[in-house]
Amino acid sequence: MGSEIRGLVDQLRADTTLGPQIVHSVYFPRAESVTGELAPPLPSALQGALKATGVGSLWQHQVSGIEAVRAGRNVLLTTPTASGKSLVFQAPVLEEALRGRPGRALFLFPLKALGRDQKSKVDTLAEAAGIEVDGFCEIYDGDTPKNVRSKIKRSPPRILISNPDMLHLGILSYWQGWEEYLAGLKWVVLDELHTYRGIFGSHFHHVMQRLLRICRVLGADPVIIASSATASNADEFGQALTGLPFDWIYESGAPREGRHLILVRPDASAYTTSLQLLSTFLAAGLKTIVFTKARRITELLYAWLVQQDPSLAQRVASYRSGFLAEERRAIEKRLFEGDLDAVISTSALEMGIDVGGLDACILVGYPGSIMATWQRSGRVGRSGRESVTALVAMPDALDQYLLDHPAEFVSRPCEALIVDTANELVTRGHLLCAAAERPLHRRDDRAYLETHAALVGDLLNSRELIESADGSEIYASRLRPQRKVNLRGSGGTSTILNDMTGEVIGTVGGIRVLHECHPGAVYLHAGRQFLVRELDIEGDKVHAAPARLDYFTTPLVEKETEILEVLEQRDADFLRAGLGRLLVTERVVGYERKHIHSRQVIDQHELDLPPSRYETVGCWWAVPKEMEDILRQRNRHFMGALHAGEHAAISLLPLLAVCDRRDIGGISIPLHPQINSGCVFIYDSHPGGVGIAARGYAELPKLLERVSDLLESCGCESGCPACVQSPKCGNGNRPLDKQGARIMVGLLLGTEVPDLELAPAEDIKVASGAKQTDEPNPAVETAMPTGGVGRRGTRSLKAKGVEKKEKVSGKSDRAIGPSKGTVLFDLETQLSAGDVGGWKNAHRMLVAVGVACFLEEGRFRVYREEDVPALIADLEAAEVVIGFNIRGFDYKVLSGYTGVDYGTSLPTLDLLEEVHRCLGFRLSLNHLALETLAVEKTADGLQSLEWVKQGRLDLVEEYCRKDVEILRDLYLHGRRVGHLFYRDRRKRKMKLPVDW
Repeated sequence: MGSEIRGLVDQLRADTTLGPQIVHSVYFPRAESVTGELAPPLPSALQGALKATGVGSLWQHQVSGIEAVRAGRNVLLTTPTASGKSLVFQAPVLEEALRGRPGRALFLFPLKALGRDQKSKVDTLAEAAGIEVDGFCEIYDGDTPKNVRSKIKRSPPRILISNPDMLHLGILSYWQGWEEYLAGLKWVVLDELHTYRGIFGSHFHHVMQRLLRICRVLGADPVIIASSATASNADEFGQALTGLPFDWIYESGAPREGRHLILVRPDASAYTTSLQLLSTFLAAGLKTIVFTKARRITELLYAWLVQQDPSLAQRVASYRSGFLAEERRAIEKRLFEGDLDAVISTSALEMGIDVGGLDACILVGYPGSIMATWQRSGRVGRSGRESVTALVAMPDALDQYLLDHPAEFVSRPCEALIVDTANELVTRGHLLCAAAERPLHRRDDRAYLETHAALVGDLLNSRELIESADGSEIYASRLRPQRKVNLRGSGGTSTILNDMTGEVIGTVGGIRVLHECHPGAVYLHAGRQFLVRELDIEGDKVHAAPARLDYFTTPLVEKETEILEVLEQRDADFLRAGLGRLLVTERVVGYERKHIHSRQVIDQHELDLPPSRYETVGCWWAVPKEMEDILRQRNRHFMGALHAGEHAAISLLPLLAVCDRRDIGGISIPLHPQINSGCVFIYDSHPGGVGIAARGYAELPKLLERVSDLLESCGCESGCPACVQSPKCGNGNRPLDKQGARIMVGLLLGTEVPDLELAPAEDIKVASGAKQTDEPNPAVETAMPTGGVGRRGTRSLKAKGVEKKEKVSGKSDRAIGPSKGTVLFDLETQLSAGDVGGWKNAHRMLVAVGVACFLEEGRFRVYREEDVPALIADLEAAEVVIGFNIRGFDYKVLSGYTGVDYGTSLPTLDLLEEVHRCLGFRLSLNHLALETLAVEKTADGLQSLEWVKQGRLDLVEEYCRKDVEILRDLYLHGRRVGHLFYRDRRKRKMKLPVDW
């Protein structure tokens, strides 16, 4: 196959159509193997099994890894794809099983398909070694039937294969049912460690801390065995993710066949050139995988290919996330068995699912990182065959920058992996999960609590965490908080339904549903087009109908930002920049329809969708008035300069850190009221931040220097996709001024000679309490939907996390008498709920006796039915009325006399509502009195009704007064010490925090 591929590459270079588009090619020669010997060797049965599956000897990196695991050290392998990393975590488990020693393993994979692939390999190896396969290795994930799950929990296997989501929701949430398994856990395998970056990594860090915490309680201390794609800081990343040090093994002993890499700059469309290459490879008999950067492009390429050659419909498939599980599995099976000649995929097939022998890889656009480039390229050339990878550059800044520097591209080291383990929004959720799984102990969990002391305090204050009566333990106030924590990001998942048949087409997650499945959007699935008819946001459903259309759609987005807190500032020469917490508001205000082939805009349509708001971390640079004046004097468009600079910086940020365009957002604002000048923001497009913008801020001068190089080197005059136009721009790349951006960046770096004297940079003075009105900012030069351009510089404060709750006075508008201060109140009725036809008719139950305590005066007053007007007058005169279930019962009884809804008209503190708000469930007055005051109620409602029938209203009065005394003492106790006491479902005495 080597000579065939070399000949094909020569043929491509000589081709009159494709040859001129190839700007660079390189050949990586074959690498010879380096083997090693284990001491002591693996059991003979396992050696025989390895030979039977094609492994004659161990490579040196496998030997080093297994030796480290045997010694109880954590191991991280970053050797290339197909270098046998999985053997390092398979062999120790199989070895101990064959020697009759205890020890269980947890194999975690980020994708279900990886787990199924691994089980097949483990079963094959175990069976060849003579191990009983039944019950040895089991999969426990969302697709595992309930009856099988129960069996696995009752009789845990030696190897449990799962994923982070199931570990979080199905194992740690119910860990008491897994005690036998977790107590014997000796190894935890983390495959594809590099996928745990960004928001997913922030979550996974805490999942690992929770797992290790439970293991240590049960006496287990598992070894971590991790594998990853190559990264410049893999060991640092692994330690940040798990909190543990690793032996980092990065030199491979595996042989590597020769590899050809060609870099292609298309004359016209990158998609046309990619399809030409695919047709050429298929004609040459090469099994090919095509990687795209977006789900929509995956579907479009497949549709165009089949349109050009219908005979390929059965030989080629599209593959992406959002497909149903059975669709993905069918494609994987066909690939592995050789039934498919090619697959067009998103990054969903980037990782190590064994898809059989592939010969060629086409990258439709730079994947965003060197790491991903080699990871995807490594999917081909297995089984001792040479391979070819073609990178077809997209017409955007990063792709063109790398093709202009091919030597740098080929020799460039892999980027750094980033995970933000301090994301507050993420940490809050997992603190609740940890406390729900096992109470956080002031002594045993001291280090954990001290690390997150501020957040623990906030959660105690907000009553999401509660303390035991003696303060030694901290519990979650609600059961199963894990259900509220989504490891893959924020927001839920929406189901896309075929309106014609009712069948599920696919799924879409989080905020993407507003961008991709708004009414009028064209949704693509397996080469078929669907027109979205309705978006049911509350029901998490999208209704779409099959269609045949000659256009696709792109959303138009407006963005606004507010600086909540400045974390760092920079004032080098003329560069005023900052890093801080931001509040970002995004609105999908419309969409454009574009011709599929020409990509020309057909028309625009408005949408009325709810905004999405989230807090994140971002960096910014200010463009002061003097720079604005210089740009205007040179006849440059100020807003266009800001916008073009923003696009260029975002496009080149992936050179500094592994990220995707979807991980980064940007906003350009000609006059931001908190900065008091023009400003460009670049931020993490995930709530709480994931560390990308912080990395950009740390290397901002270097980033701006690259932007300057890009703007200087691009041959266009006014801006093009290779420099400042962005395919993700929410306002159709308007306005853009490339030359203005070049001048602006030069002024910021001090390399551009100014026409006017520039004042040196100063600390950024963020206006405190700066608010945004709904009026357009007069400094904005164009009114338009604004994707990356801020339509208004600020926003109103009605947003999640910062919305101020109004203090409800509850007073009626009519005049009232002199204030009587605090009134505590209870009443008993003449009739029962059964007498009046149910609780919904409480207004018919009639007052028997009411008792009020005027707290500040220290007196009580008793009311009979004829005194109801006086009772109501006293309540209306109070500054606050306090009761227990007063809104749910007492006020409804009184409303039967006046028709007034006292629950909204009177200033009320309902202690039962406060309990429910804190705990999520109700407690009786008697329960609280017993646990807090060591007193009991003297009777109950049924006894009171019996006394009413007997005419013993004196006994009713005595009972009602005693209840009001209990109510008073509970209220005063809560006001004095800030909590009451109760017993939870496990009979533990707990603090119930109150703020009265």
